[in-house]
Amino acid sequence: MTRLHDLYESTIKPSLIKEFAYKNPLQAPKLEKIVLNMGVGEAVNDRKKVDAAVQDLTMIAGQQAVVTRAKKSIANFKLRDGMAIGCKVTLRRDRMYEFLDRLINIALPRVRDFRGLSAKSFDGSGNFSIGLKEQIVFPEIDYDKVDEIRGLDIVICTSARTNAEAQALLKGFELPFTARDAEKEAKEAAARRAAMEAERKAARDAMKEAEKHDKEEGEGAAGESATAPGAPKPADRAAKPASGAPKPVAGAAKPAAKEQPARGGAKS
Repeated sequence: MTRLHDLYESTIKPSLIKEFAYKNPLQAPKLEKIVLNMGVGEAVNDRKKVDAAVQDLTMIAGQQAVVTRAKKSIANFKLRDGMAIGCKVTLRRDRMYEFLDRLINIALPRVRDFRGLSAKSFDGSGNFSIGLKEQIVFPEIDYDKVDEIRGLDIVICTSARTNAEAQALLKGFELPFTARDAEKEAKEAAARRAAMEAERKAARDAMKEAEKHDKEEGEGAAGESATAPGAPKPADRAAKPASGAPKPVAGAAKPAAKEQPARGGAKS
């Protein structure tokens, strides 16, 4: 039994049962497998790139890597169905625990500017993914014999049903996570979104109130001007001359009245 396997059985598993109140010890999450994958896009032009990647991944995992091939042809990438484009290896049981021990205690501390693993890399089903940019962080790789720097993906598969259970399991193995809590960050983000939505709603309500107030003020001003004491009545407005009609000039002579024949005038 490896060191980490013994640690799981003696310390991690009892603590998980106590923390999550499992009724059956078999409900406690455990490691199932670790998958290492290395993609080699340059293999489209040079088949030897895949052979070098297979050799590096075999040395890192301690188990023979398998070549992965394209499942369909893509003309834009010059890719044909069945062409070798990478390699992978799946570790289980003792080799899985040994690799995890080397990853935690040797490889990750050698990563440049390493500040911890993000808790956002869980997939919701208890699996955790790690991406490394350089394969030379593993001591099995001889830097002088490396033809090219390549990255690789590491997927830790567990039997946990939630991210919280998987994170508690990996924390028991002393996997270095960042200080930030994923659930706490999610709650804070939800609170920020709710606050922003409340601000937008308040702004919309304030704009509607302002428009309503302006409309009421306009209607009130129109009503006051119509009922003012000096305002002309509708009949007066109709009796007024048109604005274009000439006004009578003061002192102007009035038109002479027509002469009426006198009653009982002299007969001719």
